[in-house]
Order: sequence, then structure tokens, then C-alpha cells
Amino acid sequence: MLEAAKDRVFVGPAIGLLHAAVHEAQPGTIHPGVRRGFDLGLEAAGRTYRAMNKRGIRVVIGGDYGFARTPQGQNARDIEHFVNHLGYSPTEALICATRYGAELMGLGDEAGLVREGFLADLLLVDGDPVANVRVLQDRNRIIGIWKGGTAHKLDRMALDSLLS
Repeated sequence: MLEAAKDRVFVGPAIGLLHAAVHEAQPGTIHPGVRRGFDLGLEAAGRTYRAMNKRGIRVVIGGDYGFARTPQGQNARDIEHFVNHLGYSPTEALICATRYGAELMGLGDEAGLVREGFLADLLLVDGDPVANVRVLQDRNRIIGIWKGGTAHKLDRMALDSLLS
């Protein structure tokens, strides 16, 4: 049914809490039966979202953040979760975070791509997120942030060293 409606629906898995419960919870903080349920849920999400990806269903990056296990400011982890748990390539995961996010907000004709005339919200990182999506999680590797074409953070020394 989702495949039949793929031109008008988006899906958002929000698996950050599942990942945190399965892979990061301290021993003894989650009942073993509950933890096994989380583990099964993460495995099922992997199977489900691999199938959705093969069918061309648009999946957006987004998660449940603002909790003890998934604090605010860690949203870039979802890109890694798409790669590690849901079977997306780094490029596919980045498309889910950018182009599909813009399309979901009704901005597909003006945002979500690096293209002339599009809104210029950009991150410049020291590294290649296609080779290693984790570079997006390292604040020290963020060299520049532009919102609406205006620089909000720009490490000119790091930029100069990248360009030389």
C-alpha cells in the first residue's frame, strides 16, 4: 500500500531510541525481556526499511531526541543509523536527510539540493560524509554553517587549510 502511495507519503522510522536501548544502555538498566523486544524491533525495522528503499518509498531522517538516552544535538546519528541498521548507502541516507526532508516540507522546488537558486543551508565538514557519515557528528569537523546563504559559523583557518 505504501508503494502505491509513494508519490504522496513519507515515512520516518525514528530508531534512535531503539539503537540507544540495544547498543548503549548500561547493563542492568533495561529488563532482559524488554531489551530483547527492542532488539527484535531494531531487526524488524532493518528488514522493513530495506524493503521500502527497494520500492522507492521516501523515508526521512528524524528521530526522538530530547531524552536521557537520545539528547538534543545528536540528530546526525540518524544518518549513521540508516546506514548501519536500515541498509541505506551513505548517499541514500544523506538524500533522506536533505532532499526528502525538503520535499516533506513542501520545499522540494527550492531546497534540499545544492543547486543554483535553491535555499542555501549548507554544512562544510572536514571529511567526506559519503566515505564516513560519522564526520557529521563531530562538531570539531564542522568548518562552516550557512543558513539562507548567510554564514553562521566559519572557521577560516580550517577552510584555508582545506583549500591549500
